[in-house]
Amino acid sequence: MSKRDQVAGRLGLAKEGEDLVLTGSSLLASIGGPLGILEAVLPATAFSVTYGLSRSAIWAVSAAVGLSFVFILIRLFQRKSLMQALIGLAAVGLAAFLALREGGQASDYFVPGFFTNASYGSVLLISVILKRPILGYAGQFLFGLDHWRADKPLRRKFQVITLIWVLFFSLRLLVQVPLYFADLVEQLAMARAIMGAPAYAGLLALTWVLLRRIQQAKAVDYSSNSGGNTHG
Repeated sequence: MSKRDQVAGRLGLAKEGEDLVLTGSSLLASIGGPLGILEAVLPATAFSVTYGLSRSAIWAVSAAVGLSFVFILIRLFQRKSLMQALIGLAAVGLAAFLALREGGQASDYFVPGFFTNASYGSVLLISVILKRPILGYAGQFLFGLDHWRADKPLRRKFQVITLIWVLFFSLRLLVQVPLYFADLVEQLAMARAIMGAPAYAGLLALTWVLLRRIQQAKAVDYSSNSGGNTHG
């Protein structure tokens, strides 16, 4: 698979001939398909409902971990990547350990997610500070905009799009971390579910719209410059 195809897949795009398009099915595939959405939403929902009914960290964590383990088994049965399944199992195990360890609490189940969001957001922000916004490389691989780093207006546009991604991960933390410290476990679980796959799908759609506008604007500029050279 080419680098262009890899980037396109991560951004929820599908190939139609030589063109890239955003479709409902390609967007769904980029977040794991129906199984991926259920995997992102159901464990947190089960955690919230179980904790609300039982007020027991053990039962809540058991419900969430049990569902997560079922999804891992399904991925293995479908012959998905074994590494992906093992990483998922390790993440679930760590979350369960934090919640059930001595001195732990139910909301600790969500702590690993905080570090994940902080890591992604930090890497993206650093790329902007270094004037090498990660979404600029997406434009390079998808549309052949190889000279975007030398084109200051173009680079600024990619910086803005990358900052939107930084804002996305920051908003997750701004909403969920206060709920964690307030020990609002059920609200934290629901926020985790809502700001997971559904919100990420919206981010991918917005990213594609912005990248496409940049590509179309550059195509118009190139056409105008070519026309000027022809008449010159």
